[in-house]
Amino acid sequence: MELELRHLRVICRVAETGSISKAAASLQVSQPSLTAQVRRIEALIGGELFQRDIRGVTATPLGQHVVGRARALLADLDDLINTSSKYLSAASPLRLGSVSTVTFASWLSRLEQELTGREIRTQVDTSVGLLTDLLAADVLDIAMLLLVGEAYAPPCPPGVQEQKMVDPEPALILLAADHRLAGQTQVKLAELAEETWIAPPEGRRDGATAAQRAACEAAGFTPNFRYGELGENEVMQLIVAGRGIATCAPTIDPPRGTVVIPLADHGLELRRVLRWRPERVPPEVVATVHTAFTDAYREILATRTPNYPWWESTPNAHPAIHDPL
Repeated sequence: MELELRHLRVICRVAETGSISKAAASLQVSQPSLTAQVRRIEALIGGELFQRDIRGVTATPLGQHVVGRARALLADLDDLINTSSKYLSAASPLRLGSVSTVTFASWLSRLEQELTGREIRTQVDTSVGLLTDLLAADVLDIAMLLLVGEAYAPPCPPGVQEQKMVDPEPALILLAADHRLAGQTQVKLAELAEETWIAPPEGRRDGATAAQRAACEAAGFTPNFRYGELGENEVMQLIVAGRGIATCAPTIDPPRGTVVIPLADHGLELRRVLRWRPERVPPEVVATVHTAFTDAYREILATRTPNYPWWESTPNAHPAIHDPL
């Protein structure tokens, strides 16, 4: 076994958190696994890097030396990657991932106009967890994700960067036009305690169901989730028939027989982010992807809001759209 860059990142993360358990959580590994890895790294270097006590870990003099040099090496590596990206062939494909979104066609058209001559390969999926895994595995270069709840969304993998595009994007409620609450300009979560909630598909690992459950329990009830394996068309049919309700974004094109109402208590805020691999996507391309999406988002939103009678009187239901960093 030889000392590798990933070992240096582990040592720096342990030093930054001051805790094996916190470092393990951020690196998405088990605590015993990380403890064993640190011991193997210490054996490679030839001495103890951290002192352990009930309060956590602190770097030994050797550990301070190694962490300092490791941080310098990693900073140089990041700079090497970022400055080398400008030399990548403009013809290399951009591997773009996205959750399913009504803005996709407009977004892709804008991107193809901006990145003339560059092939854009796309992958659309409902699973934020899967798209995050594909980024981590270097199958995707950049992805647009819709995250629900800070505490429940899949974390950004090591080496992948993130910036927000729409945050917050208030969650709305989609229900039948003849529903008892259809005439209201806002609805509180507590008013939905007896409703059937159409759950997101199983296996998505995006935290949506957990975030919805937590928000409802904070409002005093446990939601009744059903129909977890349906497609979008089937979900809409059930809502029109009054068989359930679902959360949605302001950009939704609600089908005939349904209405969209904002939540008064903002218990379910959404955020749209870009995540990308900096060694594959230079900053100027990130900015292009970001701007193309937010321009498409604003365009779609402008076509939806005239159909919302509550829009002008409910500013807390308006999404916050951010420019690129």
